[in-house]
Amino acid sequence: MIPLQFEVDAWLLIGLLIPAGLLTWFAYRRTEPGLEGVYQWILPGLRGTVLMLLLVLLLEPVWHQAIRKVSQPVQVVLVDESLSISQHQRPEVLPPLGGEIYYFGFGGATRPLENFEAAMDTAPRTDIAQALNEIKHLLQNKNLHSVLLVSDGQYNTGRNPIYTAADYGVPIHTLIVGDTLQPQDLSIARISTNELAYVGQEIPVDVTLLLQGYTNETVTTHLIISDSLIAGKTTAISEGEATVSLRFTPSTEGLLQYSLTTTELEQEATWENNRTTFAVRVLKRNQSICLIAAAPHPDLTAIRNILTRDPMRQVDSYVQMQPGKFYEGELPSSLDQYDVLILVGFPGREADPTSINQVVQAAESGTPLLFMLTRQTDLAYLLGSFRTVLPVIPTANSMLYDEALLQLTTAGIRDAILDVPKASWEQFPPLMATTGHWSATSDSRILGQANVRGISLDEPLFVIRSRAGHRTASILGAGTWRWLNHAGGHDDIWPQVVENLMQWLTTPEDDRIVRVEPTQTVFDGSEPIDFVGQVYDESFKPVSDAVVTLELLTPDNAVYPYSMTHKGSGRFALRIDALPEGTYSYTAQATRKDAPLGTDQGVFTVGSVNLEYRSTQSDAALLRQIAYRSGGHFFTDHSLHTLPGKLASDSLFTATSYVQQLEFDLRKAPWVLAIVIVLLGLEWILRKRNGLA
Repeated sequence: MIPLQFEVDAWLLIGLLIPAGLLTWFAYRRTEPGLEGVYQWILPGLRGTVLMLLLVLLLEPVWHQAIRKVSQPVQVVLVDESLSISQHQRPEVLPPLGGEIYYFGFGGATRPLENFEAAMDTAPRTDIAQALNEIKHLLQNKNLHSVLLVSDGQYNTGRNPIYTAADYGVPIHTLIVGDTLQPQDLSIARISTNELAYVGQEIPVDVTLLLQGYTNETVTTHLIISDSLIAGKTTAISEGEATVSLRFTPSTEGLLQYSLTTTELEQEATWENNRTTFAVRVLKRNQSICLIAAAPHPDLTAIRNILTRDPMRQVDSYVQMQPGKFYEGELPSSLDQYDVLILVGFPGREADPTSINQVVQAAESGTPLLFMLTRQTDLAYLLGSFRTVLPVIPTANSMLYDEALLQLTTAGIRDAILDVPKASWEQFPPLMATTGHWSATSDSRILGQANVRGISLDEPLFVIRSRAGHRTASILGAGTWRWLNHAGGHDDIWPQVVENLMQWLTTPEDDRIVRVEPTQTVFDGSEPIDFVGQVYDESFKPVSDAVVTLELLTPDNAVYPYSMTHKGSGRFALRIDALPEGTYSYTAQATRKDAPLGTDQGVFTVGSVNLEYRSTQSDAALLRQIAYRSGGHFFTDHSLHTLPGKLASDSLFTATSYVQQLEFDLRKAPWVLAIVIVLLGLEWILRKRNGLA
């Protein structure tokens, strides 16, 4: 094969060389003064060489070269660096292995090692499948022939490595580390408890203990928060699993982290699995509700009885007696202290401006409000003072009343407030409703309409509204007390609707323009902490040029600042390396052109690192399967010396040779242009020395 080839037909080059030669001969045939001696040959030769080179370059010459190379077989030693290995004895050295050797350590991530002795036992988790896949990717351009996996076979993260081995395409030899016999050990195998609880509510915690290698032991299990013992129990257990039941009652709200410990027995394989942590989000359940009635009414008694069924609720009721006076005494100076305001017929004819202003101010400041119409309601007050806080307002000062059934709208059928099983609303007793016209605001939702004697009046009867995070509702009919005595026998339907309504009213609406939160509220001690964030303007459009910073407050009150990375369209992200055990809080702030946009805050917890200590026994069966399915061999300390011989006997574990084809475009070679310039320059100098122009 000719190494130099042209992209254009070579005959064209031959055809052009002849005119180039004639042109050179004609240029130097006669000169003034005439050339003498060697110059009459050198100058034409220089001119002809330059023309020939230029013609060659115009025809796109490409130089082809074939290089034969030899690739040595690559052997990878993949060493488990997880914490569980610290319980075992890893071999100090490996026997001599043939070929080119690469060392890698793995736990949660894979890293290169200088040698076998450089491996450490500090990784908080084990992902064998990921390590095998990463090795294959990193050495995809190498002559990889086999992998030696040195591990105890205990993996706790990622895919089952047996499936990876089956499709690996390269033999995986496995070397087991540790004892396959179960050592003596007492461990907390698992816990079962509520992730969500309420202040003052007793919470059960079932702790499953696993005793191995002992016959009968007496152990004590403690439940601790902030170094304070809150529950404990001593139990006699025999070999195997045993369940210890503890109970505690949280007294404060928030994301609380608890620790569980059990007795440390003598000669245990490890004490690291004798403790663990878990977190419970404790909510404030005791709602404070204020009932204000225009006059004594059965609906007031009925809804008060429903609300007080829950002992965690505080219900204060005020029934107006005359202007400025209530049977129970004066209204509190501030109604903002309540979680919900419920108006039964209020404001009535005896309402006074001071009481009305108190209610309106509380509703305008964000206190959820439920209005229930009765015949005692003064519609003029609603039309005047309450038009800004209610989802519907009357269009006249007085209206006629008639009995009306509740007819659900499409929105009402789909809404969770009225989604109660076995609720046939057309069979419920009618309410005393107005037959006049009510005007619903544009942002309200009509869940039910009035149906009078089979005719839908298209008049709202049950309306809710959520505006800027403030939630209000109106029931425009009296007589809900009758729904407690529903003829169908389902006297629990109206109480369930009230509970749904209370939950909807008190659930805060997420209208934050800056939202930053961790991807989960409870992290394992080995996991990185990931945050995601979103930033919007007042029109809830993403802000793309915002800057988001986050301050992390540690359990020991140290503060660490971070900057979140912008991901586009107002989205932000942050990853923090694994943190020590404890409860953390954070505050995020978004700015735009040094002007503050808003803040967000929250809490999360980091649990203990005990994944690697849940099992103290090496898994020989898993390592045998990995070797078998990939075409490798399983080794122990005693048989490891046979590995070099088995590699040498493998006909595939040999050096391979291959031919590498190289192409080089001469037009792109700077030295070719340099030659042309040098030759032209030399010709010019010699012409001047001989007196030629």
